[in-house]
Formats: sequence, structure tokens, C-alpha cells
Amino acid sequence: ITGYLWNFGDGNTSTAFSPTHFYASPGLYTPTLTVTTQTGCVNTLSAPLPVKVVLTPSISFSQSPNGCVPLTMNFTGNLLNADTAAISWQWSFSDGTVSTGQNSPALIFATGGIFDAQLIAINSSGCRDTANNSFEAYAKPVIVTGQDISICQGSGQTITASGGNSYTWSPSAGLSCTNCAAPVATPDSVRDYTVTGTSLQGCTNTDVIRVTVNFPIQMLNGPGDTLCKGQSALLSVSGAASYTWSPAAGLSATTGQLVSATPATTTTYTAIGYDGKNCFTDTARFIVKVYPIPTVSAGADKTINVGQTVTLMPVISPDVNNVTWSPRVGIVTNIYPAIAVKPTTDMQYKVDVSNAGGCTAKAFVNIHVLCNGANVFIPNTFSPNGDGANDIFYPRGTGLFTIKDARIFNRWGEEVYAKYNFNANDASAGWNGTFKGQTLTPDVYVYMFEILCENNTTLVYKGNITLIR
Repeated sequence: ITGYLWNFGDGNTSTAFSPTHFYASPGLYTPTLTVTTQTGCVNTLSAPLPVKVVLTPSISFSQSPNGCVPLTMNFTGNLLNADTAAISWQWSFSDGTVSTGQNSPALIFATGGIFDAQLIAINSSGCRDTANNSFEAYAKPVIVTGQDISICQGSGQTITASGGNSYTWSPSAGLSCTNCAAPVATPDSVRDYTVTGTSLQGCTNTDVIRVTVNFPIQMLNGPGDTLCKGQSALLSVSGAASYTWSPAAGLSATTGQLVSATPATTTTYTAIGYDGKNCFTDTARFIVKVYPIPTVSAGADKTINVGQTVTLMPVISPDVNNVTWSPRVGIVTNIYPAIAVKPTTDMQYKVDVSNAGGCTAKAFVNIHVLCNGANVFIPNTFSPNGDGANDIFYPRGTGLFTIKDARIFNRWGEEVYAKYNFNANDASAGWNGTFKGQTLTPDVYVYMFEILCENNTTLVYKGNITLIR
């Protein structure tokens, strides 16, 4: 064979032994081969089947614009050349999502980033085309205002936002600006401010800062006190966050709501209260008046005969303004600050004193009451002559409760007078110098008296009485 002639059916030929041919247009083509021998013999062969050339799909896709998260993206496949062949579509995304169909289902991207999208179109003959593109989901800016703050009423403080390109604050009340990064906040009460920060791509996010307002405080305080020296008073305040006390002398502590004060002298204590941010103060004052402890002495113990009166004069300090004696038994006279007493038995008297501050002191004195005869008088002569002077013989004295037994004898031992259980100092119960209605002659007689004192002591008296006319 000396020659080859290929006719591809599309108007193109080739003399190569095994040519490669590309069909530019779709259609059915029947290629033929004509061969020539050295002797000039020619033969032509046709392909048993025609060559079918189909149109390769040409595609692109359209997508939603870039945006802020959460970003919803829609993708639409586009066939750029008309074809009646069946086309299958395959979508894949760099986040791992895949789908089929000319239009992808809406996809939502919650995090920011750049993502790739790919679409492959395949016709029924297996011819395919691929389209690629990328898109970006813009992350929200991280807006930070910092920690909540506390301000003093009437004074402002700068609050600052960061993380955005521009800012908007609300509410506007109490702010020096609402479209700035760092306004000065001077609210009239506690307020939450919300800042909306916007990124360069127009994405927004918010943060909130609370501004607490500290107002002037008004302390409540208890009263002062009046003390006796050495005593303590509790002083209390409330209404503030912290307190300082002065002067320190006599105080159990110089901080706190409740302190114990034990001053040596009258002292004015001051408590200064502070709010939690040291914006404002208030002051309370407490007068603690201190009185001395009075002194008193009731004097030395005393011994008296029953029936006697003794004056008890206490020795008191100059500040004493009240003196009280007890018990009341036996007190016959009050001569402030003294008393005169006439006890019938041994007695202990207590004297209580106090001063203007109510401070008290006390003392005791013991009175020992005797009945030893010193309080008894018995005459040694009497003259019952009716002249009205010394006509009756009877025992006399003070503190004598009763005469239990009174008897008189003549020199021969004969009882000429007897009387029982009568009062002392009672002339009507005495001896008038008679015996059995007869006047006795002057002589010396013997008497015997058994006397009961007011302190229940019994005295026995024996002696001589001379009767004269």
C-alpha cells in the first residue's frame, strides 16, 4: 500500500496512517478510508458505525453575595450552551456539604471564613464541565465594654467599647455621646448601657455594661449614754458601708457598726460613715457623760443602851445628791443626810447614796443595843407624905418594856408590897409606903425588881429603899 486517505465526514481529511481528529461540532459522522497500492489499485472502507459527537456542557453558577454570619447562601447552576441531553449536577463545598440538582439548597454558615464552592455538570454521554468559586461569611465583631462600674452621683466616668469599627450606645440618657467609642456616663440612677459595634463589613454585635450610682448616705445612730466611771456603753450606727470612730480612747474598736465605749471622763465620740465607693460620708456624734462613783462612810459601829437615841451622820462625797437609809425600823428623825435612831435590838443600818448620774455606793453601820442597868433609875429614898414630891417608890428608866416582878420586904423579911407585869415609869403602880392599908413607919426596906428591857433582856435589881416622913 502506497497511500492512505482518511475522510472524517466533516470535510476534513488526513493521509496519515493513524491520525487523531477532533470534531468541532456535534453530529453523526461516518469516516472512510481509501487506500492505494503500488500498482494503483484503490479500495475504500467506511466505518461500520457513525461517529456520534455530542456537545460538551458549559456551565457556571451564581451565588448570593458575601455577608455576615449567620450567612444564608443560595447557589444556582447555569448551563451556558443549549443541549437536549440530560444533565446531572453535583455540588460540593469546602465545609464538607454536598448536594445534587441544578440549584443547591440554601446553606447557612454560622462561623466566619472563606469557603470554596464547586459545581460539576455531566451529560448523558459522560461529558462534563466544572465551575469553581469562593465566598466569605463575615464574622461578627467581638464587642467588649469591660466590667460593670460604679460612680458617685453627679460625677461621670468614661466607659469604653472595643472590637468594632463604629459604635452606637443606648439609651442616650446620661451619656456624653452615643456614636463614639468612649462616652462619659453620668446617669441619675443605675442603668444598663448597650453598645452596638459595627465591623468594616457592616456586621454588628452588642455588649452591655451596668453603671451603678452611689448616692449620698444618711446614717442612723443610737443615742449617747450616761455612765458611772468604769461602766461601758454600746454605741451603734447604720446606713453606711463602713465606719471609723474617734477618739480611740475608751473604745473597743475604731471600725464597725457597734462599738463599746468605756471612757474615763465625759467624751464626745464621732462616727464617720462611708458608702461602698467612698463617694460620700456622713457623721454621727455621741456624748457619753461619765459620773464618778460616789463615796460614803456610815461611821464606826456604835453601842448604846436600850432606849437611847443615837445620830448616824454619814461622810459623803460632794457629788452625792441623794441619801437613803434602811431599814426604817427605829428611825426617829431624818436630818439629811443624817438620821437619829432608837433601836430596841441590835440593828444594822445601810446607807445608799447616789449622784446626778445615778451612780451609787453604800455603807453599813451596826448598832449594838445593851440593857445593863445604865438605863434604869431606882431611888434609894422616898417620902410618902402627900406633898406631891417623891411620894411613890417605883422603877424608872428608858427602854424598859415591863416590870415582871416588884416586891418589897421589911427588915424582918415580911413582904409589904408586891406587883407584877406593869409598865416602868408608872407611878400609879408604885409603892405608897403602906401595908394592908396602914401607913408604915420610917425605916429601911429591901426591894427586889425583875425588869424586862425592850431588847428582851431581863435585869434583876436588889437594894434598899429608905422610907422617910
